[in-house]
Amino acid sequence: VFRSQKGISLVEVVIYVALLGVMAIFLSNFLIHTVNTYNRARAEREVISNGRLMLETINQSIAESRGVYGPTSRFNQDFGQLALVTFATTTPEHSSMFVDFWVDNGRLFMRREGGTATSISSVSVRVTKFRVERIIQWIGREAVKVTLQVDYNTSSPKFSTSVTLNSTTALRGNY
Repeated sequence: VFRSQKGISLVEVVIYVALLGVMAIFLSNFLIHTVNTYNRARAEREVISNGRLMLETINQSIAESRGVYGPTSRFNQDFGQLALVTFATTTPEHSSMFVDFWVDNGRLFMRREGGTATSISSVSVRVTKFRVERIIQWIGREAVKVTLQVDYNTSSPKFSTSVTLNSTTALRGNY
């Protein structure tokens, strides 16, 4: 006479625990990889969007300016400075005013004459290169080439990302 045994044997418990452990390891590795991929993509988006916004702000100011103010501009350096002569819109007694762009402590700043310096870069990024080149075209026309390198501001090397943006903009204010 055979008796049917009810319950789980010790061997079955060990097999179930081992299988559950292997599945937990694969699931945790998948989740960690997914989170790391998301953080990396977020860092890349942050760097690209901040870099584009900074470059568009600079290009718009260059395009609307009358000229480059040479005495305070620093050309052909990795941490240059750009000073532009623009049309004055705030005071009728002045026909022009100045706009300055420079990098300080990894942040890109902009200051209009008479105003306070404003950071146009986010705290999540670091500007590691702001190179300005002045281009004199034929018949006295000017253009400015800007090279902007932006890094993600992180201490973790696995989330570090960088983008280098180049742009050449003609000054249309002196036409």
